[in-house]
Amino acid sequence: MLTPEALQRLQQNNFDLLAREEPNGRRRLRYIALAHLKEGKSYTEVAAALRTTRHTVARWERWFERDGLKGLGSKPRYWCNQRLPRQQEEAFRLAIEQLQQERAGGRIRGEDIRQLLAQQFDVAYSLNGVYELLKRLGTVWISARSRSPYADPVRQADFEKMYGPSLFARPIFSDVNSLP
Repeated sequence: MLTPEALQRLQQNNFDLLAREEPNGRRRLRYIALAHLKEGKSYTEVAAALRTTRHTVARWERWFERDGLKGLGSKPRYWCNQRLPRQQEEAFRLAIEQLQQERAGGRIRGEDIRQLLAQQFDVAYSLNGVYELLKRLGTVWISARSRSPYADPVRQADFEKMYGPSLFARPIFSDVNSLP
């Protein structure tokens, strides 16, 4: 139950007005809960009205007592923390490009990038986390076409000299009217 000091502190704010003006849904719900507490309702009654637990309502009230209105804002969640510091993002992009260039053939995979993050940047990511990080950074990590490890550049150059660079890009028929 609320102490007289806590109830007096609640009386100093108009939580109904704050809730109407609040665009954030979570904070709005917390304001509504405090408005109910201000009216003298118990934690259990407020929790039933808002379809939450009485422990949650008590936690919101403690946050308000400790930090005021700013204490009712969203709290950081451990799963949202970015493990790779923003200062290292450009170095990470360059490391991905270098990894791709060092490949003799094939393409880099998410697992390769996860290992790169662990070894060079000392951060642990799940495979899903790697893909989310790449998406957030706008990084294209799969090359358009990989080089075969069996490719021979000398033989490819000879082939192009012999048959031309666009042998397979030429149309079969040069004129529609010449179709058989």
